[in-house]
Amino acid sequence: MGFLSSALRIAEKDLKAEFRRAYEILSILVFSVSSILVCSFAWGSTLANRADVAAAALWVILFFASVLAFTTSFTREMDRGTLGGLKTLPCSPSAVLFGKILYAIVLLFLVESVLLVFSSVFLNLRLSERLVEFWLIFFIGMVDLAFAGSFVSGLVMFSEGKTLLLSFLLFPVCMPALIPSVLATEKIVNGSGMVDLIPELRLLFAFLLSITAVAILTFKFVLEE
Repeated sequence: MGFLSSALRIAEKDLKAEFRRAYEILSILVFSVSSILVCSFAWGSTLANRADVAAAALWVILFFASVLAFTTSFTREMDRGTLGGLKTLPCSPSAVLFGKILYAIVLLFLVESVLLVFSSVFLNLRLSERLVEFWLIFFIGMVDLAFAGSFVSGLVMFSEGKTLLLSFLLFPVCMPALIPSVLATEKIVNGSGMVDLIPELRLLFAFLLSITAVAILTFKFVLEE
């Protein structure tokens, strides 16, 4: 089995298992929508003039929604006893991790799409004016979260308090991605163009390269327990 085909099959397996249990996806979507509604009722029309608050609210909600998604990434394999099957697959450990990352990207993309739609309605964000910039920043930030979250999920899957430990470790690991994402989103809300986003894009790509290198070099030891 090739690297890409193995990763795609693992991602396909996880997505099928996820959509069979629609209540988990619905719980993440309900959490995201409820958080948007709470922010809307709490801050009201002030969000239209506070780009920094709106940007921070969006990314905090997306981050905690991603935590809910990552708790089932490798934990499901441990709970069901299928981790041994992943270890015996004729592919590299990096392919297993990449399959989990693809699964997380698809799941977060679904959450992000719902989040942006409701944000434009209830947070008065003018997404149509800077739609390309919004999607670019949110997609790159989402990929960064998927790489970091999948790696941390694999890192803590053998611990007893893996759910609590995942939340504890994921926040500091994702800070280099969250901060430039919030700053870039704030600029977009204020009407900045693509050129103004170059510093934040460099930081996001630098974090992506760093977490990818760390994951490739160390995940084979993580999978061996």
